[in-house]
Amino acid sequence: MLNHEKGAQPLYSQLETILKKQIEHGEFNKGDIFPTEKMLMEEYNVSRVTIRQALAALTLDRYIKSSRGIGTTVIYEKIDEHLKCVISFTDEMKQHNITMSTSYCTMEKVRPGKKVAMVLGIPETKQCYCLTRVRCVDNIPMVYSVTYLKEIVELPMEKEYYMESLYKYLQETHGIIIVRGQDTLEAVLSTKEIQDFLKVDPQLPLFKRIRKTFLADGEIFEYSDCYYPGNRYKYTVDL
Repeated sequence: MLNHEKGAQPLYSQLETILKKQIEHGEFNKGDIFPTEKMLMEEYNVSRVTIRQALAALTLDRYIKSSRGIGTTVIYEKIDEHLKCVISFTDEMKQHNITMSTSYCTMEKVRPGKKVAMVLGIPETKQCYCLTRVRCVDNIPMVYSVTYLKEIVELPMEKEYYMESLYKYLQETHGIIIVRGQDTLEAVLSTKEIQDFLKVDPQLPLFKRIRKTFLADGEIFEYSDCYYPGNRYKYTVDL
């Protein structure tokens, strides 16, 4: 319940956290009618101002939406990705009929660190491509990714080539076809840089997906570190 002691977190912020967790944990599903201000006031014994501040925060973060004549409904929905095959983020979203966008994108040539060089099977002194992107759903950051690509063809540095599906661009423009991938998932804490890109709370755990992809001849081509907010994404693995 709420902590009313002196020095505690503001009541509206505490309530916001409680309500978000209820939605994230499935107590309210997408499309459900959300409790009214009066109901929440009675349940949590706080003022209407506190309730409205908490609901405003939920609305801003796209957990709920108010409509005249209907009331407040839940619009939050975690992205559920089934891990079966190598697929781009763009295609993942298309499978869910979700429109995505890219809010940040840079492409550069870098000398990889020891770990990346070892994975790609290249000397640390040899350059590779480094593509850094933030992909969004409904303008909300969904994934921050740093992708290293082996330099087997000359790729452009202009960001407009990489605003949508990387795999589609590589195949259609350069004939590079990804035939196999390997994903490793782990839970991690965010860094200040990732927090700024994903606009998440420092205490929020992240999904980290480490991806390696391979060409038809078995040569590794890509190594990626991808970070997903734990409250906006979930994975389903078919065994």
